[in-house]
Amino acid sequence: MIEFDAVIDEDGTIWNAFTDDDGVLWIEDLDESLSVRVTGVIVGNQILDAWVLDDGTLRIAG
Repeated sequence: MIEFDAVIDEDGTIWNAFTDDDGVLWIEDLDESLSVRVTGVIVGNQILDAWVLDDGTLRIAG
């Protein structure tokens, strides 16, 4: 399991986020009318490729 600090969308916007016990991604302070396509996560000083599956689970490359 990788602990991440935030997620990044395809526009480069950084979002505070977390995963629940099932690995489902939750983005903090997200307006329900917005859609975010996650393309990466920030882990320390690194940006790793990441994506969200149809069921909402976060997958991190590597």
